[in-house]
Amino acid sequence: MKIKAAESNRRPDRSIVFAGFSAIVLAVAEVALDVGTWVELDVAAIYGIPLVLAAFARSRRLLWGMTVALVVATFITYALQTPMGSFGLHEALFVNRVLDAVALLLIGGLLHVWMASLDVRDAQSQQLREQNGKLVAHEARIVQQNEELIRSRHAAEEANVRKTRLLNAISHDIRGPVNTIGLMAEVILRSAANPAQVADVPQMAKRLRANAQSLVALVSEVLDVAHLDSGLLQRHSSTFSLGEFIDAMCRDLAALAEAKSLYLHAEPPEPIVDVCTDRIKLGRIITNLVMNAIKFTSGGGVTVSAAIADDGAAVIRVRDTGVGIAASQLERIFDEFAQFDSPAGNPGRGWGLGLAICRRLAHFIGARIDIESKPGQGSVFTVRLPPECVVGTVPVGLLDNIA
Repeated sequence: MKIKAAESNRRPDRSIVFAGFSAIVLAVAEVALDVGTWVELDVAAIYGIPLVLAAFARSRRLLWGMTVALVVATFITYALQTPMGSFGLHEALFVNRVLDAVALLLIGGLLHVWMASLDVRDAQSQQLREQNGKLVAHEARIVQQNEELIRSRHAAEEANVRKTRLLNAISHDIRGPVNTIGLMAEVILRSAANPAQVADVPQMAKRLRANAQSLVALVSEVLDVAHLDSGLLQRHSSTFSLGEFIDAMCRDLAALAEAKSLYLHAEPPEPIVDVCTDRIKLGRIITNLVMNAIKFTSGGGVTVSAAIADDGAAVIRVRDTGVGIAASQLERIFDEFAQFDSPAGNPGRGWGLGLAICRRLAHFIGARIDIESKPGQGSVFTVRLPPECVVGTVPVGLLDNIA
């Protein structure tokens, strides 16, 4: 079956067609020459030459058709050339013609076997090509799987390095707040029993609360990183007013600014903007940015504003009047565990996870965070929501007219 399929699928090229045509022409010429000469000239002895050309044409029908035709032509030509009354089964010229016919049949059979061997070879070559193609495809899949395994291994190694850095940072930095909390608790306990030190208890309580809050912030950031690395984070989009969202964020964080005698202003967008995104994760981003701004601002305050960009994107800016950041440090400000000493030597500089978490959360909800900063002139963090997150805008004057 495979041989027949190979034969049927073989496309005849010019050389094969030319071989078949030449075989027919040569056979006709030989028969014509045999008829036109005397009977003693046994032209039928070379009738096998056209059969060889027919074999090169790779057509079994042509081969056996010409074989039968030439065998018949051998005896017809002999009959035409032999005088009446001289025919005999044992006559030498007739025996030669019989031998010529037998030779034609043998040549046809041998050529048939040769053509069959060529078909087997072609079928085997085709099968080898198909198997080679499958092997090449399989090799390509193996290479692709190896590349995926290498990428997975690198990702696992990077995750392992991040976790190692995280554990090292925690083991080093968590001791300070924990030790301070223990010491403050012991001092408060002693002061409560000593009336002369009761006046120092409120200040020590503040320090105790500050260290406890610092420890809670560290644990919260560590949990956020673990949640992001787990790949189980889900996006829950909802539609809400961007102005009301900013007002709520600033109200929740106003106490932190007041504790440092800073202002915290909210500037809602005009016109009123509704956006569709994950409100909780966006709130986490803005909270981290505002808390970071308050932490590194000793005078003035923080302003949170929103607007619609020229391309239709919703832009939220957190601007502070803090210490600012040098241009050489801006490229790694969002790296994990990136810590920068402020000019004032701020001791509460954190663990360098907050901004890294902000960027990863922003990427997760399809947003982008940029920063502009100069030392001594404060910083501006920009959260850019894509235009498809903006679901509607209403001019402020229209709402006033409706009211």
